[in-house]
Amino acid sequence: MAGKDSYRWWCWVFVGPDTTVFQIAKARSFSVLACHLGVDVSTGQLPAGRGLLLSSDFYTVYQSMGALDGVDNLWCWAHIRRYFVRAGDAHPQLRAWREEWLERIGGLYAAHSAMAAAEAGSSAYRLAAAQLRAELNGIDAERRAQAARPGLHPAAAKVLATLDREWEGLARHEQYPELPLDNNTAERALRGPVVGRKNYYGSGSVAAAQLASRVWTITATAERAGLNVLAYLTSYLQACAQAGGKPPGAEALTRFLPWAADQADRHRWRRDRTLSPGTGTGTAAGPAP
Repeated sequence: MAGKDSYRWWCWVFVGPDTTVFQIAKARSFSVLACHLGVDVSTGQLPAGRGLLLSSDFYTVYQSMGALDGVDNLWCWAHIRRYFVRAGDAHPQLRAWREEWLERIGGLYAAHSAMAAAEAGSSAYRLAAAQLRAELNGIDAERRAQAARPGLHPAAAKVLATLDREWEGLARHEQYPELPLDNNTAERALRGPVVGRKNYYGSGSVAAAQLASRVWTITATAERAGLNVLAYLTSYLQACAQAGGKPPGAEALTRFLPWAADQADRHRWRRDRTLSPGTGTGTAAGPAP
């Protein structure tokens, strides 16, 4: 749009083992994902000695990333579930079929939750792992049987074709039971920024959006570490004031990396503490929701 350089920019979120990173980009293309993950676009190679397990929906950019050596896609079961829901909502004659599939997928989630709750190597864990395998095998057998059935409703056939096309990445969850069956963590991380940007002052400014993405990265990563964001940021700003209004130097800044914080700081910044008014000190307030 003429004169609107902020028109149609995109908010990306990358959720790693200990960080959540927001990025404002002008495109939804492969280049944004490749740049963030350190992929050499000219050769299509990951950094030497590095592999990548990418949990996502079926967007074509993630499909392209999965074609690279060293990258495995772990597809989202919540997204494939949504396809069954939509087919049943649009076609009343498919509602019973939809409910049967939701029950199968629900059984998969139940088995996965049982694995996550059990101690690795325990009899309960092995039982849950066997149940997860059985649920996947049951879904695999049913999808094949239904796809071969003559006279299948076109909407059902379309959903089953998607399930077949993405089956390898969906079934791969059995190899990584420590990871969620879906990418809802990333979806939820986007919700606040996406809804908020429609109401925040300056939401049409690229500079404001980029600044916001940096702030969200800091606050979301602090929350991942179990920190009270207000206490954490107050402590950082106090360090800036003590440094004469400048950011702390490299060594002093390391203290504020959530994964590098010492026990005293983690106790001071922990999530179940709230700030006493005007003091910058924390008091216990009970678990946060």
